[in-house]
Amino acid sequence: MCSEGEGKTTSFVGANLTHAQLRRLPTDGTHAGLGRLNIWLTHMHGTVVHRKLTFGPFELLIGERVLRRDGLVLPLGSRALDILIYLADRSGEVIAKRELIDQVWSDVTVEEGSLRVHVAAIRKALRDGQFGNRYIANIKGRGYSFVGTVVPLAGRTENRSANFSPQGRLPVRPIMMIGRDEIVSEVSDKLRNERFVTLVGPGGIGKTTIALAVARAVAEEFAGKVHFVDLESLTDPQHVAGAVATSLGLALKSKGPGLEPIDLVRSQKLLIILDSCEHVIETVALLAEQLYQESEQVYLLTTSRELLKVEGEHCCRVLPLDFPPDGSGQTANAVLRYPAVQLFVRRVAARAGSVVLTDEEAPFVAEMCRKLDGLPLAIELAAGRVAALGIKNTVARLVSQPELLKLSHRTAVPRHRTLKATLDWSYDLLSDAERIVFRRIAPFVGHFTLDGARYVTGELGVGAGEIFDAIAGLVEKSLIAARIDDTEAQYRLLDTTRAYALEKLEEHGEFDPISLGHAEYVIQQLGSQKVMLSALPKSCGLFPATQQSSVGAGMELSIARQRRDKTCGRSNAAIYGVVAIAERHQRRRHEGAES
Repeated sequence: MCSEGEGKTTSFVGANLTHAQLRRLPTDGTHAGLGRLNIWLTHMHGTVVHRKLTFGPFELLIGERVLRRDGLVLPLGSRALDILIYLADRSGEVIAKRELIDQVWSDVTVEEGSLRVHVAAIRKALRDGQFGNRYIANIKGRGYSFVGTVVPLAGRTENRSANFSPQGRLPVRPIMMIGRDEIVSEVSDKLRNERFVTLVGPGGIGKTTIALAVARAVAEEFAGKVHFVDLESLTDPQHVAGAVATSLGLALKSKGPGLEPIDLVRSQKLLIILDSCEHVIETVALLAEQLYQESEQVYLLTTSRELLKVEGEHCCRVLPLDFPPDGSGQTANAVLRYPAVQLFVRRVAARAGSVVLTDEEAPFVAEMCRKLDGLPLAIELAAGRVAALGIKNTVARLVSQPELLKLSHRTAVPRHRTLKATLDWSYDLLSDAERIVFRRIAPFVGHFTLDGARYVTGELGVGAGEIFDAIAGLVEKSLIAARIDDTEAQYRLLDTTRAYALEKLEEHGEFDPISLGHAEYVIQQLGSQKVMLSALPKSCGLFPATQQSSVGAGMELSIARQRRDKTCGRSNAAIYGVVAIAERHQRRRHEGAES
């Protein structure tokens, strides 16, 4: 134990002490438990306690026992500071309430009510819950967890970590994974062979769940040195390197990105999982590439809505869960063969108790899973509605596009609490041109072509080159699905994504002109196919499936608009023109088939 002199903060250097031995150590008399807490912090991290932890706009100076926000000191009581330091230094772990009480009130006996009062004071100081920011979570029946991303910075510290050997730590969270065994096996193999894999897919597709499953599958191969870095709460790219260091148990000497974390782990065989990279992707890409190039034993698994596009990266695209196709056998046994239905039934059972899917309900569940495009997050959110409203009522409500976006989960991470929040996260990362094109292709149901996108989106001042670049960007960022065949590329918005794009179209006052442009495009397409249709065998259908979807989209938009506005305008006239053409073609084909 060493002191820096009278009137200065006392620092401790920990030896190889157990928690039981730490509890028997004396305190400093002024802040009960602080001496032991400082020894514990030093023992865990191999440094004296003059350290800073930053999270969001806050800075926690451990040695000085000060909490600052944007440079201003915040008033916080001694016990509350002890609790905050203990939780923040073990961010991501669930700390039992009794453990917190033993650490902070070691010299007295208190009830849990005292702990709750001080946690409430901390939350108030941190403005926890405001503007979507979360720092301290109450894990029901277990304790408290600091859920913000903590970045440690070295202050006046003495490094004791010359022989650094990090031990991994994965989030303690339940994993319900259905229909993903194949991709977990594929990613595990690819990771072993290539060292650097990125899981790519839209929000809510299950990238984090798969990454954690892979981590647990390969943990033994890394002797437990598997480190999970949650980048979601970072707002400043400069904190990326610090977040990685936090997971590794390191204290960086500087805030900025650089080679410091790489130098410290260069000789270690370990797996680093970088989760939710898309909003800080430039900085993550640089760090990941350096880690890959500068070390032979560091393995990387990243999750993102778009590729990092750096050396060594291998892509694994995460697809939706399989769901029953339209027109397939609709018995309970038939639909339960599909992972999307299995997940749905499992989640309803978790909310409402034992559930037995009947043959009568099976078609409704199949329709729901199709409507939700097999998206795991959407299915889990819809299951909560079913527990309250029943299957038929929930399916009926999901026909309304806005209802899709309202599906919610109170305790999920902020970007997954509603489908709208998930899509907001992606939309905010788009360029201006990508946002324009994204909302203007909303009228298309099913697949559409580049020509269709150019016709509809180019009417209001967006050039062809910008449109093509924007479409490519939206594909890369997992907001549009692409299908390339021998003739041409075709694109599609998931129904949940399309519902969001339609909402954006309304917000920008573009519903009428874009609907008109879409309807006119469909009319042109049908007119150009008139000769081809007349030459087809009588047994053939009316017209290509893409055009059937477009006609259906026209009707859908028209009816929805008519309900809100008695004067539907030119867009509705054009849309009804499309429907009239479709009906005329249908009658002719039907009459020809009967003659």
